[in-house]
Amino acid sequence: MSVPATASPRSAQRPLAGYRVLDLAGPSGLHCAKLLADMGAGVLRVEPPGGDPGRRLPPFVGGVPGPDRSLSFLHYNTNKRSITLNLGTQDGRAILRELAKTADVLLETERPGVLDAQGLGYAALSALNPRIVVASITPFGQTGPWRDYQATDIAAFALGNTMALSGEPGESPLQAPGELAYGITGAYAAYAISLALFHRLTSGRGQHVDASLHECAVHIAGYAIPNYSHTQVKPFRSSRKERGGDVYNLYRCKDGHVLLFILPFEQWKRMVEWLGNPPELTDPVFEDVVFRRSNNDLIYPHIAAFCARFTKQELYDEGQRRRIGISPVNRPGEFLDSPHVRERGMLAPVEHPTAGPYTYFGAGVRVNGEPPHADRPAPRIGEHNAAVYCDELGFTPAELQRLAAIGVI
Repeated sequence: MSVPATASPRSAQRPLAGYRVLDLAGPSGLHCAKLLADMGAGVLRVEPPGGDPGRRLPPFVGGVPGPDRSLSFLHYNTNKRSITLNLGTQDGRAILRELAKTADVLLETERPGVLDAQGLGYAALSALNPRIVVASITPFGQTGPWRDYQATDIAAFALGNTMALSGEPGESPLQAPGELAYGITGAYAAYAISLALFHRLTSGRGQHVDASLHECAVHIAGYAIPNYSHTQVKPFRSSRKERGGDVYNLYRCKDGHVLLFILPFEQWKRMVEWLGNPPELTDPVFEDVVFRRSNNDLIYPHIAAFCARFTKQELYDEGQRRRIGISPVNRPGEFLDSPHVRERGMLAPVEHPTAGPYTYFGAGVRVNGEPPHADRPAPRIGEHNAAVYCDELGFTPAELQRLAAIGVI
């Protein structure tokens, strides 16, 4: 392990400072590599000549397409360096093997067996560097009858049974926004990589981390699978249209919606007091949670009319004061403008030489009170070729020009 020369004093204090990561990952590994970079690892993004396909994903800064203007690429690749390398060539594969000799981690998302066939799999790399940790993120893992199948985030979300629980009973399942399977798998993979590095301190050897989108996505559904495996009772969706919950609903207010989640009797009592103790709700029968659930239609109009009089923030602030489970349903802008988010330092200003200023949202964790921050903007295509190939591997500028001319870098 060696600290890259480009590490900043702040990044040198983070948990993974000094660890070198070769990032070969596609979309399913973006979150994992981002977490490693935010925790201080020296992540080197290995792109094909011409740049990563992610650079062409909209939206773009100012609506103008360009390899350094994709907001998605900027988000996932802040705090990284970049080199270009064609792994489809013998020279390119030889160079990657040289880089692997001093790397701590290699992150990849190829189909099982692809890197092995190129002499770049865990067996080959660990023979060169026994301490290397290779993390492979694939749709279905390195083994099993589905190992060679391809799948995207939504497929893993569906196959992991989470989609079956989304939406209204009797209607088509809903797709969740974002990329939950990619995100949860990336988090698990980063966790496993960190444990493998910790284990290496005593064993002296790296490990092969096998992360499956399909299996990790199941964890988003909470206890549904363990519950079914024990009881054989199929999990079911709870309806929001019929308002069948015990004051567990969305309510419209002046500027959007709030979510009320009231189960304990103490919260119910405080909610009734907040409503002004309407006679219709003070009958002792409402103290029974089963009765409240069965007669939600008697409760809902009172709360709906009450919430409509206030803003989300007013309801949230007073709900907190009264210790009642109520939460605003925030839009992106409201999240970004939240004084709590800003005070926590989750938003870091970044200046990119091409894209200009943008706001970086780091990993949602602090270590020793230090919020995530951006040491460097997302790299331009091959921005660190000279630093890596010449300064670290010893190539001459003339050799670098030759490799570029024949399509190796």
